[in-house]
Amino acid sequence: MSKSLKASTEGLAVADRARKRLGWTKTSTARWWQDAHTSRATLRRFWHGDRIQREIFIAICAAVGISDWQAIAEPCEADFDPAIPESPPIRDWQEAPDLDSFFGRDRELAQLEQWIPTAKIILISGIGGIGKTALTLALADSIQLQFQGVIWRSLHHSPSVEALLDSLLSTLEGTSVTNLAKGTTQLLHHLKHRRYLLILDGLEAVLQSRELETEYSHFLQILSRDRHQSCILITTREPPQAISLEGQNCQGLTLWGLRNTAAVDLLKSRGLTGKELGISALIQLYRGNPFALKIVTPLIQTVFGGNVAAFLNQNTLIVGDRLRNLLHQQLERLSDLEREILYWLAIWQEPVSFCRLQIHFLVLVDPAALLEGIANLERRSLLESWFGEESSAFTLQPLVMKTVQDELVERATAEMQRVVQSHDIRYFKVLRSLMLVRPGTDDIAGDKIINQLRENLWQIYGATLPQTLQNVLALLSDKSPLAVGYIGCNAIALLQPLDL
Repeated sequence: MSKSLKASTEGLAVADRARKRLGWTKTSTARWWQDAHTSRATLRRFWHGDRIQREIFIAICAAVGISDWQAIAEPCEADFDPAIPESPPIRDWQEAPDLDSFFGRDRELAQLEQWIPTAKIILISGIGGIGKTALTLALADSIQLQFQGVIWRSLHHSPSVEALLDSLLSTLEGTSVTNLAKGTTQLLHHLKHRRYLLILDGLEAVLQSRELETEYSHFLQILSRDRHQSCILITTREPPQAISLEGQNCQGLTLWGLRNTAAVDLLKSRGLTGKELGISALIQLYRGNPFALKIVTPLIQTVFGGNVAAFLNQNTLIVGDRLRNLLHQQLERLSDLEREILYWLAIWQEPVSFCRLQIHFLVLVDPAALLEGIANLERRSLLESWFGEESSAFTLQPLVMKTVQDELVERATAEMQRVVQSHDIRYFKVLRSLMLVRPGTDDIAGDKIINQLRENLWQIYGATLPQTLQNVLALLSDKSPLAVGYIGCNAIALLQPLDL
């Protein structure tokens, strides 16, 4: 009997269906090669249709539930000789993460595969936790044989362009970069003469620095305009404005949440059967964000015994520290106007029209600037748009809403403490420019943000809080209406339940 086996074309199709049922990628799910007691490199060779040792072939099949491994194996006449080395194309996945599951995204994969033959740069963008890296891994798994080399580089540690080039050229030719211009020319030489798939994961990290943002924008513009036969695949929470996504050379895909069927499959893989009441409502609450669903599932199981409806009855949203940090990083990139737009939408907690939003700004905002701010927030996947017959409205998806509300309360709490200590109302920023009670509502007691702020202040000032707020109101007596803004309204709203 042959000591080595390889999968037939039909056998690979059977294996592909088996791994999809488990939510596994072809080569990026660590559990697969770990359960088979082999390596990622060997698993890739399995998918390439290469011959591998018989015992490992059987173990790979068994890991995804294929017991009849003979049915997917192609008969081999000669034994595998490990002493005869192959010369495979470059496959540098060292910086690629491992994944525990991957569900859905068939339409997105089809669209990306359609772009691959002609696009020089493809941007996959979307909010934190939406699955950009997972989609990229799944895509690279399926198309890698179309390329003579695949190189994955993470940008999460914010390397300079020169450091990135040095790393790439070290893999491609074993040399170091002497200067930026020469390194770019050397890379282009490789991209022209062989077809490479170059993956840059986490572009948003380098956009935190103005200097790095300029460097990378220039670098990527060169790669998109120069003639070569390779493809650069980029994931980012924030698409860089300097790159034009027009024509076949450069394409962009904004990633949204999982569709209901795929999200249900994900929850099933985490122990929720899909029969519990409220599964669809849970998916909608988190807008199909796969990372958020993975975070909340263990809590539902341990605290609520898997009862999704009981969790939803708490009327709360669990974000998790890691996802909260991702969202905060995105918020830190916003301009003052963009942040104020988010704050107003977080206060309203419902879709708001452009005109209604515009009239509540303390200082008149140029409509063009406000429209540009809204467009930038939509580009970052932070807004949801609602279109009616006569007008459109904007709101925040729940994960963003929760994060922005918490940040707003934290900032308002810090401002109040500073003003109380200094007796100087110039330290009021959000409490001056924003009315924290939803405009037009009389339900102050039930308002989420003002309630949360009052609780924070009560923990700090205790029974002295009413007098503290009265003292703040006294500071406003000789100030101009513009200097006061919404401070008085907010202080009175905080006082009302305390005066009962």
